[in-house]
Amino acid sequence: MMILPGAGITILAPVCFNKITMNTIQFGKTPYRVNRLGFGAMRLPRLPDGKVDFELSTPLIRYAVEHGVNFIDSHHFYHNGESEEAIGKAVKGIPRDKFILQTKIGMYNNYKEKDCLRLLEQALKKFGTDYIDFYFTHSLNMKDYRKYNKLFLRFTEKAKNEGLIRYRGFSAHDSTENVKKFINSGEFSAMLLQYNILNRENEEVLALAREKGLGVEVMGPVAGGMLGFPDEKILKYSPVKVKSAAELALKFVLSNTNVHAAFSGMSTMEQLKENIATVSDEALFSPDDIKRLDRVFEDRKKLLDLYCTGCRYCLPCPNKVNIPRIFHLYNLSEVYGLTEKAKKDYLALNPEEKASACLGCGECEKKCPQKIPIRKKLKEISSYFKK
Repeated sequence: MMILPGAGITILAPVCFNKITMNTIQFGKTPYRVNRLGFGAMRLPRLPDGKVDFELSTPLIRYAVEHGVNFIDSHHFYHNGESEEAIGKAVKGIPRDKFILQTKIGMYNNYKEKDCLRLLEQALKKFGTDYIDFYFTHSLNMKDYRKYNKLFLRFTEKAKNEGLIRYRGFSAHDSTENVKKFINSGEFSAMLLQYNILNRENEEVLALAREKGLGVEVMGPVAGGMLGFPDEKILKYSPVKVKSAAELALKFVLSNTNVHAAFSGMSTMEQLKENIATVSDEALFSPDDIKRLDRVFEDRKKLLDLYCTGCRYCLPCPNKVNIPRIFHLYNLSEVYGLTEKAKKDYLALNPEEKASACLGCGECEKKCPQKIPIRKKLKEISSYFKK
């Protein structure tokens, strides 16, 4: 059993309900052991009006927890505030020691301390819990760190003392040099960064975070869904037998010994079961295997001139253009050669959702963590699909 420092609460080591073997690992210097597959709750099943489909999301999340996925990540505003609520509905009745909750606050919204407290109280109510295990400052960059971090530290310290949260951390899309400074500040216990076989620039900071004792989390292990489709060329070069490119991508991330947990945004039971099977299989890649994969993906990355992770931060578009969906379909065609499927799905979009409906206001570009020239790309893609 583990006792959380200063909390006076006993937490039992995670137990899998259905005898599913899941790889667990000590999470930095915290007392937690986490499953290496985390449930990212930003891509839950949705209804046609965009709201969360609770009838589908509840059994999805519940199945994950019951089969050993004990780490769930959310944000106050994922799914317009319904993500935390969906998690709360799903875990209701499950013993609290069976899962670890993580959520985030966007300090860049220029919150006051009373706003921070209100959002935390709302999160606790939506989750249906007395405490949150990990509380993150979301999408941290150096400008916001200098402007808002003192407030974040002061607020979270009070929340820790009151037993409302256990540990604090950060997610980031900033430069590696700035992320190193966040790590070296000693102010955080955990970190969430983007990392996958197509985007490896954070490998050095992942190693630094592990060395400093932070819990190291990865978002986008299958590159925002771009590696979620069959690709015979990729599979042929896989060092170990895999059934899909998504399985290969997840194994790649988990083969990095500096990564504790990979959060995957799973919206279907099929995706969830495949990922559980992947993480339950301990056959990962060796350094030599990684070198072989590098040769394959260097060629693939040359085709990828549009790296969109599907984070949806660009939304809502004032003119209702479905930017993440358009970019996904473009990559589906250009990178994976599934042109007919991409064209069919693009033509099925509503007129206001298509690239041609962009008015060029630029609101989306201000919010894109990948700094994509969205307006320019939308024009190109509109012409691309017309051809």
